[in-house]
Amino acid sequence: MRRAVRRETASRSEVAQKAPIRRVVENEETLPRCEYGDNSADAGGSAPDSGNVASDEAVAGACGEDAHNASRTAGPDAQQLVLERLLAAHEAWFDVSRDYGFAGRTFAGYAEFHSHGEQYVLVKRAKLWEVDTHEYLFLHRERHLDARVLANLVSFMETEALGKVDPKPNHMTSFLSLVVIADTVDDDARRAVRKVRFRKNFKWGLRGWADLRLAVADLSRGDVVSNAAGKALVRTIEANLAL
Repeated sequence: MRRAVRRETASRSEVAQKAPIRRVVENEETLPRCEYGDNSADAGGSAPDSGNVASDEAVAGACGEDAHNASRTAGPDAQQLVLERLLAAHEAWFDVSRDYGFAGRTFAGYAEFHSHGEQYVLVKRAKLWEVDTHEYLFLHRERHLDARVLANLVSFMETEALGKVDPKPNHMTSFLSLVVIADTVDDDARRAVRKVRFRKNFKWGLRGWADLRLAVADLSRGDVVSNAAGKALVRTIEANLAL
């Protein structure tokens, strides 16, 4: 089921102001993890925009400390634990799937988010503007990530995954996000991740654009490397790396 969030805001800039924070939760099955929470939810339960980096430094700092002390043990069990934590961290605001098949590939996890914002005068029929933002998050597991495998994944995101975007008249932004959970990552691949740049404008930007966010979790080093657009993903991944 597609989950859409309807928001009525006072100005266009406010559509991108609210940001999710990650709070630490515990259950009986996993170690503490960090997941999305509402930073400033209003009475109507407005959801945060997925395009913003969390602004609550205290919460992010607590999560980051766990990631800094992450275990260097890698393998299928470690990958699965990180994957489940990341899916759990998104399930409050995203539609989450496991073993997700798309365009001939199967991804270990997938999450999708949609947000609608609008402004009107006195009555809803008198709309000044309305915008839609989306995120399509693919999670991939890899034993060893090298530059060749990375290039193949990036090519998929820039072509097949781009088909997820529907640039309707109210479309503003779509994020094509790829998170790779790898036991090991070679140095060439790490350098290549940082250099990835991709933006697709629709009708010269009149119908918005799509950006590629890329982040790689290196379990052997216990850290995360990303491209410039993917920095918004890093905090959540780091917060869920502690094994």
